[in-house]
Amino acid sequence: MFLQTVASQLYQQYGKDISRFAFVFPNKRPAVYFRHYLGNLIDKPIWSPELLTIHEFIGLSTNRLPADRLLQSFLLYDAFLAVLQEDGETDIPTYERFYSLGEILLNDYTELESNIISIPDLYSNMAELAAIEKGFDYLTAEQQEYLKRFWKNFSTEKLSRQKEKFLLLWRRLPRIFERFGALLEERQLVTMGTIYRNLATGKHDNAVFLDKFEKIVFIGFNALNRAELRLFTELKNDGKALFYFDADSHYIDDPLQEAGLFLRRNLGLFGNEAPVENNINRTDRTIRVIAAEGNAAQVRLLPQLLKEIPDLAKAPERIGILLADEQQLMPVLHSLPDGIPFINITMGYGIAQSPVFSLITTIIKVQESLEQQSGKRIYYQYLLQLLQHPYFYQVDQAAELVTEINKRSLVSIPVEKWEQVTEKRLKQILQLVQQPMDIFGLIRNVLEVQAREPVNGAIGALELQLLSSAYYQLNRLEDLLKQFKHPLSLEFIGETITNVMRTLSVPLEGEPLKGLQVMGLLESRGLDFDHIIVLNVNEGVLPKRAVAPTFIPDSIRRAYGLSVMEKQDAIFAYVFYRLLQRNSTMACLYNCTVDEAGPGEPSRFLAQLEYETRIPFIHQQLLVNVAPEAKPPISIIKDEKVMTCLNRYRKVALSPSAINNYIECPLRFYLKHVVGIDEPEGFQDEIDARVMGNILHKAIEHLYERLAAGKNGSREVTAADIDLLDQWADEAVDGAFGMELAGEFGYPVQFTGSYKVIREVIRYYVREVLYYDKRYAPFTIVQLEKKALGNFSFVSNGKAMEIKIGGIIDRIDKKQGIYRIIDYKTGKDKKDFKSVEGLFDPEERERNKAALQTIIYSHVLKAELPQGTPVVAGLYDVRNMKKDGEGFDWRFREQAGRGKMEPIDHQRMEELVKLTMEKLEEVVASIFDERIPFDQTTHIEKCQYCTYKTICGR
Repeated sequence: MFLQTVASQLYQQYGKDISRFAFVFPNKRPAVYFRHYLGNLIDKPIWSPELLTIHEFIGLSTNRLPADRLLQSFLLYDAFLAVLQEDGETDIPTYERFYSLGEILLNDYTELESNIISIPDLYSNMAELAAIEKGFDYLTAEQQEYLKRFWKNFSTEKLSRQKEKFLLLWRRLPRIFERFGALLEERQLVTMGTIYRNLATGKHDNAVFLDKFEKIVFIGFNALNRAELRLFTELKNDGKALFYFDADSHYIDDPLQEAGLFLRRNLGLFGNEAPVENNINRTDRTIRVIAAEGNAAQVRLLPQLLKEIPDLAKAPERIGILLADEQQLMPVLHSLPDGIPFINITMGYGIAQSPVFSLITTIIKVQESLEQQSGKRIYYQYLLQLLQHPYFYQVDQAAELVTEINKRSLVSIPVEKWEQVTEKRLKQILQLVQQPMDIFGLIRNVLEVQAREPVNGAIGALELQLLSSAYYQLNRLEDLLKQFKHPLSLEFIGETITNVMRTLSVPLEGEPLKGLQVMGLLESRGLDFDHIIVLNVNEGVLPKRAVAPTFIPDSIRRAYGLSVMEKQDAIFAYVFYRLLQRNSTMACLYNCTVDEAGPGEPSRFLAQLEYETRIPFIHQQLLVNVAPEAKPPISIIKDEKVMTCLNRYRKVALSPSAINNYIECPLRFYLKHVVGIDEPEGFQDEIDARVMGNILHKAIEHLYERLAAGKNGSREVTAADIDLLDQWADEAVDGAFGMELAGEFGYPVQFTGSYKVIREVIRYYVREVLYYDKRYAPFTIVQLEKKALGNFSFVSNGKAMEIKIGGIIDRIDKKQGIYRIIDYKTGKDKKDFKSVEGLFDPEERERNKAALQTIIYSHVLKAELPQGTPVVAGLYDVRNMKKDGEGFDWRFREQAGRGKMEPIDHQRMEELVKLTMEKLEEVVASIFDERIPFDQTTHIEKCQYCTYKTICGR
């Protein structure tokens, strides 16, 4: 093992003198292992040497504290503001608009500082090529060519406004960064990039920090920035440094191998105290490359792969599960098999995955919604998120309010609805803060109360730790924001809290040298494992496809030797290849599914290894049976219980819609009308066709009932009456909305978004109905929304039976002694049908369900009227009223000779009712026949929009 070999070699060579050494590593993990190996070698007590990460070591060179990232952002904006004001700019963006730009500028500034780049040089006006030759003679010819190529594309004649703004900002950046540095210095603060620059250029303020160390030992480094290169060179020249690079001849000897890009340079500059081995080309182990369909499939395979490792029980610490995509941490942890005594996770548990984060973000959304409505109303979505949060869903008052919001489909909830809530946390959250900064105190108070709740088990302990970390972070963030003199909105403060919290994680480290090791790929640097499992070894994930956002173009980055895509790829290549230097087994899993997230291909590193080496590769595919197994057909036998349920139709009406459902699918009829499984009620966020139709019905009903009330109960309707109804139409529609959504006519509905559009559509439909009623007037309204109920006799399986049939008839009116049944339809219903037989034929593609329904209603109505009373039926299909214009006809049309459609008058209706009821006897008889089960329809296309398709597997 590399670290063990280094520890042994150093102790043999220097003995107890290593107490005066500083050992520097790229990250923390190798230092823990190194201390362990060193401790095993020492048989007598000695002073422990300093073990530092590179950042900790560099930080010793200054007495100033590193500035917090958010404070850096504030100070950079102050510098930006000052420079723009100096230049006479008046259109200066607010800090909130500047924030995203500032984050990128800070990244660039840190990179330039740590690479000792002259900021004025890089950002100066290089439009004249002479400036390159004159002012940048230290650049190589190739680097100068990069610059020329970049600036050639910036023709001043072709500059867009955006490019002009970009160049203007670019020219100002040297002054902005200079002022930014001065503001930091005033506060006795510094950035990590500047610490690097100052140390490399000899301007650090702790000049004697190296004197305490006899030697500095750098272990396991690969890519170095320019400041590190200069520092390492000076320390080597002074005889102060030793270098141990973990390298293999496979990528060192090949000048084109990207994994050795940095190490070849490092070995040439600094030498290597560790031997360069030739381990990668070993053929005594295999690499398994396993294709899995989806990330979940990779995770599910982990228990099996671990089971195949013989050392799992004896030495789990020699097994490493490495995550190329660190988002897989939680799925991986949940998939690990029982029986593993210890699991060490060298990653953090992100607070963004916890209820604590969702609580904080919900509080912010609630407050922002309250602010928009002056504390008087709140948008339903945010209130529901709050009331249904895991911390509050058991609060009785919360559950009651959720029920009312869903039942009434309240979009904008007034303060009266929640002011009676007494639960302490909810009461605080639902009160608008006085000032934007007060939201910190609000969130802290809620977290304090939550932290006092009883804690159960490891999950509860973790949640308590998350609450504590979030509380600390809020204090820190509030202190920083208070230092900022510019006004900040609640929206920005909320966004800042969310962004900071999203990056917060709680360490999950256990005993670092014990148990199965789970870590991100970059954390494996310097560590060796006997058995390795790597997940998500996909192209685009390893190496990563994206680079950090920057305002420094690629050509300029190449000219100044800054990081570019190839260098990032080389870093990941080294990390991956290094894993193979001392392992015994390796399994690489990748997602082979092709989707918008990626091409479903393994990383090119695997292809390179297979081509370059003689390592045996085993390619496997995890076969997941994704072909849906056809569910066995569902057939409900009509046993005693089912027949008992059916017998209720002796007293309760079997409706035309139920009959239509039976014709479409007997199983749907059974589920809905026999066992009574209805759609779950929830918030009516979008108004569907059914609700829209209900609102239309209620609005028209209200209009005519109001008219009758104003005429002392008279139901005669004249053309003049319709003009009056037209004036009441808008009020009737708004009242009908309240009735449908909240169960109360006139309930104040907040008309926003789609509600506003639907209201206008229904208003239009109501006026179309009134327009045609005016043409039809005078007439008499007999009844609106009439509950029609009649007896229906039939013979089923040799037994005479009688049930009730009927339903609600939208409207019955009368003119010249003829009764008319009208059904309002807002959908695509048509008035044409081919024959009575076609009304009952499930294979009829455009079976007219509305016609069957109204003909059945005609039968029920005729039974109530004196014999021989003429009845006719039709549709107000409101979608077609405007399209048909003056030619609109409400009557149904039946196919006559040669395909011609003939309107049905009251005389033909008499015959149709008789024929329809004869055919209906057959259908109802089959419903009550114990020998005929309730089967699924064979017409699968009818299942597409069926409510019950989940139940029946369609």
